[in-house]
Amino acid sequence: MVTTLLALAVLAAEPVRVSPGEQEVLKAPGVTRIAVGDPTVADVTPTRGGELLLLGKRLGKTNITLWTPRGIEVRQVVVDDGKATALGEKVKAMVSPSLRVEQFGGTTVIDGTLDSVEEWGRLSALVGGDPSVKILARLNPRVLPVLAQRITQAFHKAGLTQARAECVGQTVFLEGSVSDDGELKRALLIANALYAQVTDAPTVR
Repeated sequence: MVTTLLALAVLAAEPVRVSPGEQEVLKAPGVTRIAVGDPTVADVTPTRGGELLLLGKRLGKTNITLWTPRGIEVRQVVVDDGKATALGEKVKAMVSPSLRVEQFGGTTVIDGTLDSVEEWGRLSALVGGDPSVKILARLNPRVLPVLAQRITQAFHKAGLTQARAECVGQTVFLEGSVSDDGELKRALLIANALYAQVTDAPTVR
């Protein structure tokens, strides 16, 4: 009878972070083989003493696979310039700890679910229209009735007392009446000012 031993691949929990053009030394005693998922993002060179020299090449993510006496170990490598890390800490502290901030190429992406209009406002103020940051975070559908109510309140405050917003499913409808095209444009501007910049926001009709 032949017994075959299978080496299990173990994924390390904490990613290794390095900046473009910088190096990081990894302890890896007994490594017999190395594979890099995307060598254009990072590269690895074995050195003496059971160490590996990791070089960050460009912004992005990749994995390095190490064959060790304990089995196969997979390490995630994140190459960034520190901007996404610093912004991520601010976003989690000032907006919501559930949001994810990652860097892809030269763009910092913020993703997740916003549970209130206030969270969207804080996030928008924090990013400050930075063209290198893309917001993919979406409003929680449960927030939409509150959003519709706020639009209606804004209409009335602006003198559009016959206009209102109603939430049906994931769509916000503008209903009622306005006196002319000028008031219609003003109503649309008010509604859009509250949330239209949120990616995948509900449709205003």
